[in-house]
Amino acid sequence: MDIEKYISNKKNVRVLKLVDDGDLLKELDSCTYESIDSLDNYKKNVFSDDELVVIITDLESLTNSDFFKKNYGLQNIMLLITNDDKFKKNTTKYLNMFFGYGYKYFGPSNNNKVQVFIYDISDYKDNPDWLNNKNWANPELWEK
Repeated sequence: MDIEKYISNKKNVRVLKLVDDGDLLKELDSCTYESIDSLDNYKKNVFSDDELVVIITDLESLTNSDFFKKNYGLQNIMLLITNDDKFKKNTTKYLNMFFGYGYKYFGPSNNNKVQVFIYDISDYKDNPDWLNNKNWANPELWEK
């Protein structure tokens, strides 16, 4: 996934590093973002569709913290999980965990350094074709 392309569509980007990311932030130099120290003091804007929180972490830091409690109420989160053996050996387990929290999996980044998961409440549920007023909420068609 092209992380920079996704981030460039957002106006208010904040980055939280929970682990040493190596060169990953250097790749985001073309993007404008603000670094934050924690989610504890982060002021959420529940009405903003242009707000994005990018969190760089590994599975160890994620599973040993109350991360999912702290990000409650955020509208759009990009989770960058560093590639390690733990993820490779237990891919299905961790994919299911993130799916359970509403994240979509976008595969590895272009440089293959991180796995990309995105939670975006605005596209959380895709509407199926049949879920519209033409098919079921149209009284003229009820007798057909």
